[in-house]
Amino acid sequence: MSRIFLDTDVVIDFLTKREPFSGDIMKIFQLGSKKNITLAISSLSISNVYYIISKIETTQKALEKIKVLLQIIEVLNVDADIIHQAINSGFKDFEDAIQHYCAKKAQIDLIITRNTKDYKASELAILTPSEFVVKYDFT
Repeated sequence: MSRIFLDTDVVIDFLTKREPFSGDIMKIFQLGSKKNITLAISSLSISNVYYIISKIETTQKALEKIKVLLQIIEVLNVDADIIHQAINSGFKDFEDAIQHYCAKKAQIDLIITRNTKDYKASELAILTPSEFVVKYDFT
C-alpha cells in the first residue's frame, strides 16, 4: 500500500486537529511525512480546504496550512475527463464522484474518508482513518 488518496474531510481533520477524528489521521500523515506511504489529494480539495479553514480560522492561517500540506502530499489534477465521468456516475454526491475518479485516474487503490457511505458506488477500496490504522497495524 504505497499511494493513498485522502478525502477532503480527513485533510481538514488533520489541519484543524478536529477531535475526535484527528488522532488516526495524524498517524497516517506521519507515515506520509516519513515517506512510508504517498498521500494524495485532488486539486479540488485544495480550494475546499482553504475555504473551510479560512472560515474556522483566518485566510492567512488557511494559506499557511496549505503550504505545510503541500510539503507532505501529492496534488492530483482534476480535468474535464474526470468531471465527465463524475457527471455520468452512480454517485449521489458530485464532489465525491470527482474525488473517486481523480483517484482512479491516478491508479490509486484506496481512498481514506470518514464519509464511507458516500462512496458506495466506488470501484476503489474505501476505509476510514481508524479502519486503515487498525487494518495496516500502524498503531
